[in-house]
Amino acid sequence: MIVVRVIVGLLAVLGVAAVLGSMLRTVVVPRGVPARLARAAFLAVYWLLQLRLRLTGRSDHATRDRVFAVGAPLGPFAQLATWGVLIWLLFAALFWSLTASTIDGPSISHGLELSGSSMLTLGFDSPHGLVRQLAAFAAAAVGLALLALVIAYLPTLYGTFSRREQLITKLTVRAGAPSSGPALLSSTWELGRFEQLEEVWEPWEDWFIDLGESHTSYPQLIFFRSPRANNHWVLASEAVLDGCALLLTACDVPRASRSQLCLHAGLHALRSIADFLSIPHRPPEPGAEIDLSEEKFNEAFSHLQSIGVPTREDRHAAWVAFRAQRAHYEHLLAVLGRMTDAPRSDWSSWTDDTPRHTPPLKRPQQRPRDATPFEAGRRSGDSGGPNR
Repeated sequence: MIVVRVIVGLLAVLGVAAVLGSMLRTVVVPRGVPARLARAAFLAVYWLLQLRLRLTGRSDHATRDRVFAVGAPLGPFAQLATWGVLIWLLFAALFWSLTASTIDGPSISHGLELSGSSMLTLGFDSPHGLVRQLAAFAAAAVGLALLALVIAYLPTLYGTFSRREQLITKLTVRAGAPSSGPALLSSTWELGRFEQLEEVWEPWEDWFIDLGESHTSYPQLIFFRSPRANNHWVLASEAVLDGCALLLTACDVPRASRSQLCLHAGLHALRSIADFLSIPHRPPEPGAEIDLSEEKFNEAFSHLQSIGVPTREDRHAAWVAFRAQRAHYEHLLAVLGRMTDAPRSDWSSWTDDTPRHTPPLKRPQQRPRDATPFEAGRRSGDSGGPNR
């Protein structure tokens, strides 16, 4: 029996250390470090929500948006609850190994009471002996740390979410909802602010930089939905990246370096998120095809011409240049859009038939880093049009 108690005690200590490690990697470490326990708890919530949709038999976007919006608060709370319950049970096992002599109901119940009393610092059941009291102090410290995480974690999470949504809402005011790249350019021209597009690209460059950092440090935000059903961070990313690519390849305007920087920032953010979620990607081959049809591009090109936007003379050359640019980010947006069930515009590349990517609980070994956007542009044999 003594051997069993020693083994249970050691396993309990190792289990507590593993849970604490998961908490630190998820909340404290300021970088995207995968934590399987937290990821499993969060994904379990979304699997349950998907099961609810299947059982009800309703799959329209309004219903999916309403159901998955619940995942925003439930996901983090599921993580916190998982950590709390596991810590409670593991300390209960530790107290049992220090106090019990048999495996029976009363001894297990006493271990649970000691663990709960110590974690919540209630003190209604005090252990006797130095080792047991040290275990109680450790349980109280872990319980207070978990409480501190709840106090600090959720405001940080929702503060980052609010910061993300502000610029998305501003985009819909300018380009409508659902937003698209052609709508962004045409509305800016009609407002007489086409020469001031720098005021659009500069904050979006900062937005993409913040997106890549925050959505890998706090990957729960990837699944947080916008307050309005037609808004979404994936859709907004597509609209801005398409707007940058159209300006660089289809519009006959002076060199637009800020749009180029915004495009590169967006590519970097999407690749960072894709790497964290183990979404396979690589620089496209020269002349790679895209899901967006040339017909839709021509429609947008003609509309821009009709309202007076200066465009390139060779429409086909503009299409080839635009296709080369969009090939760098279209696949990533399609996977992320389908995985997060994002709303779609006429230019969106994800559909209900797009395979849904499920992030693995364990990230596979890192492969060599992909080429930078500058290297990828040179490799594709296209420099983005005459403006570069």
